[in-house]
Amino acid sequence: MPAYFDLKVFSNILRYLILAAQAKRVVPYNELENAFGLSHNMAGFYAGTVGNFCCDNGWPLLNALVVNTTTCMPSEGFDAYLEDSDMSWGDCLAQCWKHFHLTTSRELQVRNFSGLTTLVRKWGKDGDQPSN
Repeated sequence: MPAYFDLKVFSNILRYLILAAQAKRVVPYNELENAFGLSHNMAGFYAGTVGNFCCDNGWPLLNALVVNTTTCMPSEGFDAYLEDSDMSWGDCLAQCWKHFHLTTSRELQVRNFSGLTTLVRKWGKDGDQPSN
């Protein structure tokens, strides 16, 4: 595991992918690289870590939103998540978009982020994140 895993960067990427799900869009790897100053390999590593977090917490697979710009599909690393979920990639996308969809009420607009910092910190302390 990379020695430079950063829980704060992970938390920000998670929030970024929630925003993408709310907007019903995918996120190219190079967008994560540019937005968070990551190498291509680290962007993929964090995408996988997001997948692990989602599995651990019963969330839709937000890493389904991260795609290669050439193929417009997730990388081969996502295949294991598809096998475990017994869903197609399209089903994973639809599940993300439905789960994180926003309505107009303020309460529902913030619900996707309510308690997220505490959840990420707990997940980080429980040893579920990659070791340094």
